Amino acid sequence: MRTALDARTSSSYGNRERRGFHGELDVETALAAAQTAARLRDAMAAGEKISGPAARRALIGATSMPSFEGALTTPKAAAKFLGRDGLVLFDNPDAFLLCAFKRDTALCDPDPGATAPNQFACQLGCGNAIRTDSHAQAAREHADRLDARAALMPQPLGDRLRLTAGRFRALADAHDSGAQTAGEAIA
Repeated sequence: MRTALDARTSSSYGNRERRGFHGELDVETALAAAQTAARLRDAMAAGEKISGPAARRALIGATSMPSFEGALTTPKAAAKFLGRDGLVLFDNPDAFLLCAFKRDTALCDPDPGATAPNQFACQLGCGNAIRTDSHAQAAREHADRLDARAALMPQPLGDRLRLTAGRFRALADAHDSGAQTAGEAIA
């Protein structure tokens, strides 16, 4: 039996337009961003500190996040939420940071119409980055794991791992020296 897809059906899945399957991806992206904002709000309420060039913007984004209650379940609502340039938060656990994504200041080279960062191209020094105490602690733990591996490696590779571990510790130390409470960051 042969199945034929008409142009409308097939183009909804594979084209570059922001409808069809892409709309569903927007919903998932918006839900993940809303969860990130809620986690940041909870962490700040629990006393965690925040640092980074976008700390104030991230707190405004987290506190201005509308209560979920199923409001982001349509592609149209998700696209509207993701269009809040500079106020939508994305978690990047591999870089030990949150991104308060704003296209104009992003160093990850997003597409011109992008509503989310290119998390695989996250760059140090980006104006969208923020860190919490939890991120700093995770960076230190990762540095410790790298040091443990470096002890088992030949010298050139071990030296590289120790250098990378030092960079993660420097990120954590920079957070500690510039971290602020939510009240201090907003003021």
